[in-house]
Amino acid sequence: MMKRILLILCILGVVGFSKAQTAGENFDVTHYYINLMDFDFTEHTLRGEAYITFVATATTNTFVFELKSLTVSIIDCSFSAMCNFNQEGDLLIITSSEPIAAGQTGVFSIYYYGNTFSESWGGVEWWGTDYVYNLGVGFDSQPHNLGKTWFPCVDNFTDKATYSLSITVDSNKKAICGGTLVNTIDNGDGTTTWYWETPQEIATYHISFAIGNYELWEDVYHGIERDIPVQVYAKPNQMNNVPGSFAHVKEIAAFYEENFGPYPFNRIGYVSTGKGCMEHTDNIAMASTIIDGTTTQEEYVAHELSHMYFGNKTTCSTAGDMWLNEGFAQFCGVFYLAGVYGEAEYNDEMSSKINTIVNWCNSESNWIPLNNMPLDLTYDTKAIYDRGAVIVNSMMHYMGRDNFIQGIRHYLDTYAFGAASSEQLCEALTEATGIDMQGFFDNYVYIGGMPHYEVNLLEVTPNGSQYDAKVNMRYWHVGPSHVGMNNRVEVTFVGAEGQLHTALVGWDGMEAEQTVTLDFAPIAAFADYDNHFLDAKIDKNVTATQPMVLSHGNNLKITVNSVTGATMLRAENHLIAPDDDPEIPGLTLSTRHYWNILRLDLNEADVTGSFTYSNNNSMDGDIIQTQNDSAVLLYRASIMEPWHTIPYTQTGNWKIGKFEVSDLPTGQYTIGVIDKASLALEEQPTSYNLFPNPAKDQVTLQWKDAEDGEIKVFNQQLQLINTIPYRQATQFTFSVEGLKPGIYFVVRNSVINKLIIE
Repeated sequence: MMKRILLILCILGVVGFSKAQTAGENFDVTHYYINLMDFDFTEHTLRGEAYITFVATATTNTFVFELKSLTVSIIDCSFSAMCNFNQEGDLLIITSSEPIAAGQTGVFSIYYYGNTFSESWGGVEWWGTDYVYNLGVGFDSQPHNLGKTWFPCVDNFTDKATYSLSITVDSNKKAICGGTLVNTIDNGDGTTTWYWETPQEIATYHISFAIGNYELWEDVYHGIERDIPVQVYAKPNQMNNVPGSFAHVKEIAAFYEENFGPYPFNRIGYVSTGKGCMEHTDNIAMASTIIDGTTTQEEYVAHELSHMYFGNKTTCSTAGDMWLNEGFAQFCGVFYLAGVYGEAEYNDEMSSKINTIVNWCNSESNWIPLNNMPLDLTYDTKAIYDRGAVIVNSMMHYMGRDNFIQGIRHYLDTYAFGAASSEQLCEALTEATGIDMQGFFDNYVYIGGMPHYEVNLLEVTPNGSQYDAKVNMRYWHVGPSHVGMNNRVEVTFVGAEGQLHTALVGWDGMEAEQTVTLDFAPIAAFADYDNHFLDAKIDKNVTATQPMVLSHGNNLKITVNSVTGATMLRAENHLIAPDDDPEIPGLTLSTRHYWNILRLDLNEADVTGSFTYSNNNSMDGDIIQTQNDSAVLLYRASIMEPWHTIPYTQTGNWKIGKFEVSDLPTGQYTIGVIDKASLALEEQPTSYNLFPNPAKDQVTLQWKDAEDGEIKVFNQQLQLINTIPYRQATQFTFSVEGLKPGIYFVVRNSVINKLIIE
């Protein structure tokens, strides 16, 4: 009778606690021993036994695990005479007849069987006639962890444990798992049992198995502390391809050890799978298509190996901080190029990735903070992988490489075989280097959009045999309103003979002045000249020694028609609105971008520029909307002068066209429009008198009060034709002789008068 009452109470306890508790609450798993057997490749079923060792963190008799799709048949526990259980969706709720006290150790023995779960990518995959394997996460499932698809577990990033795996398969197959192969036993019945051990504490999504007709390719990497086995399990028809595809794996491992510390796991292991790549500890799933005998997809080999540090050794504490795993690994998938192929290869590839993400971040729909990422974007290529990579690259140049390496090692060691958040990374970097990283994380991680850095002004003063270069630095933020503090960016100074000097310049707030002492007198200074930072501009640098074309996106083309010696060119497309008002009244400037161009002819050159506008692209479509909008090209040599027009040839129509500028000068350029309809309404105000109109030879402009000023004459394309100063006058007569017949605009004190020349 007492047993029946106790059983009822246990069942009620299960029902009562199932909604209140989450997996892993009140206990910490320390070790999983998983025994898999009876694989049915036709029905897609298996049978398993899980022996789970845990420590109670509070006195409890209710335990919640996760198990997806599979069915539990029996549960025993080491600390209680009776355990009852219930499965509700993906939850396995166990209630013991006797509680376990906080600090005590217990073991659950769980027996289960059934059909395994998989989705478009993730879970227990393939189930072909010869192969089956798991992928530890799923892109569709939320949360994404899918350790639960093959063993009962606490399936999150923070509850880490050690593992023992025992897998029995037909003897014509191999069972390849994470960790170290301890033993294989021929059972004498046509099956073999494979025993693997993982002594490091890892998350449930990092443990793995792959079963199939595999062959082993192996080598040894002589690491900085020990010899590490290199093992690639591939299909028989791939074995000849393995050496070519993994030709540099030891060099990659050496580069990672040099930068991030000793390799943290047991072996450098890869296994060929039908789908995707996944960073299982010691047993990286590598898509079969990558093992093609070449290094064309070597970035995946490098990316996944770096996860042994970023993700496996130190894991993001939540899916919202997935950039700590995938952003760093994507960075390493480019960074390794510096160690294997040289700095130039690395810089070129990273620069291309930065430009892609600058364009992505320029869209309001993508103004998402890097941390606290929504679950549906956890594995988004742009939002997490590539943006994370270029922000890590920005971090390295913000700190300096030596400081960055020192800080990252401290972070990895502080949270070794544990989990960390963005905030904890920030604290670890600051603690290790003394560089206050809060400003960087505010600018890049905790707020969406991206920073914009610019050298507003350069002043040069001789200082003995050297020169003091004072730069006015400006910060802007594309996205949510934000004022950056602890801003730091590389500033490169350019000399008249092509000299370059780069310094790391820091400031607080929107604007500040900093002085750098140089051995030459600079003629220009640029923020992020080498494109190391994610900032709101896209730039290109070339040195032309022969005729060439520099294409800058779809909007700008610079042509070097001829050159003697060399010409240095730098073209920047700044993705923010140009500041300051133009001298032409009634003109609307671009709200989205302007160009900054340096042309430095070390001898002689013939250089032209072609600027394209369109009402269909993201750059100009906001200001070019109707046929009344007349596009113009504006220019200024520096921010010390207002925007104005320069001579150019315009082709096209109001919707799409281009401006051709001969003898392209250094300076800033932007697109503007003037509304023709509003011009007609504003012309000839009553306080002005313009006559004769139409005119042939000369024109007089009259006004009421005597004053100093100037009259400007523009053609119909709003190109400045003439500037005429006057002093203490109430009228002024000027010549229009030589002007072609047509429509012109006479401007005084921001008022436009239309003038017709016959």
